[in-house]
Amino acid sequence: MTGTTVSTMDEDAEDSDADATDGADLVEETTSVLESLGFTEYEARCFVALTRLGQGTAREVAEVAGVPRPRVYDSVEQLQERGLADVQDAQPRRFRAADPHDAVETVRREYGRRLDRLDGLLPRLRSPRSREESAGMWVVEGNEAVSDRLAALAADATEELLVVVAVPALLTDEFVDELGAAADRGVSITLASPGGEIRDSVTTIAPDADVVETWTWWEEYPIRAGEISAILMADGDELLVSSELESDLPGVETHSAVWTDDERAPLVGVMRPLLSNAIAAGRPT
Repeated sequence: MTGTTVSTMDEDAEDSDADATDGADLVEETTSVLESLGFTEYEARCFVALTRLGQGTAREVAEVAGVPRPRVYDSVEQLQERGLADVQDAQPRRFRAADPHDAVETVRREYGRRLDRLDGLLPRLRSPRSREESAGMWVVEGNEAVSDRLAALAADATEELLVVVAVPALLTDEFVDELGAAADRGVSITLASPGGEIRDSVTTIAPDADVVETWTWWEEYPIRAGEISAILMADGDELLVSSELESDLPGVETHSAVWTDDERAPLVGVMRPLLSNAIAAGRPT
């Protein structure tokens, strides 16, 4: 009986230690995310502490946040100015954080306004010569960078998207969302792929898309390293061509792509008929 009791106590202690570790990790991760969104370290720590406490005095916040008490006051004042904390005029003063959902929406609106402002400012900085000087081919490296560029080009399309994808990893949520948004805008979408799951994914998000099976650039699927992994042409003048390459890590592939938003680039003219022929070959006769 005693042995059973000791065993249970040991298990409870282990569970308690695990919960404490998980809690500490959660606090540090949340603090880190807030700092990445422009919070100072003390503001982030105070906001996390207030969220955990519900409400508290400067002394209580300082103890939970690990922040010097004098810095609690100015940190919470900054949070109050952003609509993320309330201050109760009492003795001693008490503070509370905004509701978590409301806080996220406040930060989202704040950054939305900043991005809208930046969207208005940046084009005004661009020299009239920038477009001329930016003509040519550009290179992007890495799975995420290639997928992000595919999504960006799809977002630019106003009339037509011709897409070839041979690697499911490149069909990220962001890329799929942009294909869906393009379809909603009335953009004509044609996708060719040797992968059935790739074709099914696009058919689901864009039911009106012209989806065909093609093997023009491949002999087998999954494709081999070194072969073309994706091609995208937007409105006949923006183009990306990527290939799958072996990385320094065994068994791990990465992607490298060339792209252009200049219709004068020679590769654009070369790829137009190749894409058309590959798509035509995939259609039933």
